[in-house]
Amino acid sequence: MPTSIADLITELRADPWRATAGFSQEIEEAHQKLFAASISTEQVQIILDKWLQKYQPCLFGRMVAAMRLINYCILTESDIKQGDLFIKDKIQRDRLQWTREGFNGAKSGFIILLLSEKIAYALPDDTMLEIAKRVAALYLQTDVTVDDILLEEVFLQKPGPQMTTWKWNAGVNYFCAQGDQRWWNDHRIPGGMAFSINSVGHLVKSAKMITQMKQLDEALGVQSEEWQASKVDSLDKALTHAMNTIANASYTVSGKATELLSIPQDRSQMTVEECPFHLATNLQDKNYCEYRGYYHTDYTIPSEYFRPDIERPSDIRPKTLDFTYLFWNALENPAFTTMGVGQQIRDEQSGQETEIEPKLSERLDKNLRVLEEEIPVDQCLRLKLALID
Repeated sequence: MPTSIADLITELRADPWRATAGFSQEIEEAHQKLFAASISTEQVQIILDKWLQKYQPCLFGRMVAAMRLINYCILTESDIKQGDLFIKDKIQRDRLQWTREGFNGAKSGFIILLLSEKIAYALPDDTMLEIAKRVAALYLQTDVTVDDILLEEVFLQKPGPQMTTWKWNAGVNYFCAQGDQRWWNDHRIPGGMAFSINSVGHLVKSAKMITQMKQLDEALGVQSEEWQASKVDSLDKALTHAMNTIANASYTVSGKATELLSIPQDRSQMTVEECPFHLATNLQDKNYCEYRGYYHTDYTIPSEYFRPDIERPSDIRPKTLDFTYLFWNALENPAFTTMGVGQQIRDEQSGQETEIEPKLSERLDKNLRVLEEEIPVDQCLRLKLALID
């Protein structure tokens, strides 16, 4: 029985379909560079940034890559050979660095990449699934199961004496080179296996904060920090980007894996009958509350990705998924706070912490899963460690 990620990789089987079909041109070109013997981790990051901003269907992912707002943890084959404890320590060091930079508004996304040619060319099977679960467990420091929503915490502090701080929950999502040209093509990435974390709420608020700080620096005649602010500085823009991301899903041998829905004739069927934001012309007849997906976009490790099928299997049924975390401020939708506007967890001027929002015991969907208690900053161990010089 394999006892480490390195052992599991030796158990992987080559994908016979990949041997004949190969990779798409953009993945193949990236692989020629990524699998070069002399490549540095810095070069890997540059290659991934360039690839993501051009070929990632998620518009948020493209944006943060183009603006260098992603921190990376690159796990090389040399790292993997040193064992799971070494892997865990490296992930946690890079995670702390990302936490520190996210706290200041300098970074938003985080990607952990297992850079492995053998993984890239392997069959997506139970062994690959076990590797994914182990990497996720070493990262999140918790038990990991398939078809579950696993969350990361992202923090942001506003400069000033109040030391106002917010916390967001952010989804953790699996990507792999094996998705290339399969029905789940949108979750492909060159180089091997990856977990990606991107907080839309943090991106919006940090963009607004950085823009305002740059204006203040200009007014005071001081040199601005060399930080980039995304153009998505409001939740209405975030909703537009989220809907366009679904609309831009790849056409595969089985069609699109995610798609927008039309607004129903009877709007009373919708969670929110009127969209609070003005949508672009191409989106005005589309449902802004829900969309359809053949995999669950919030699951960290969807079980469907670990089947060898090229076309979407007939037993995989569509799921109805949610946009309302970006705009519906209601008690029964705590995701608006935990993933959209953010939870304020510190305000030094008042000397008080915000109240804990009650859990909604009757809800079993994503909204309940993302509801977290608000806690004082000094109880957030990872944030405390990240802020130690």
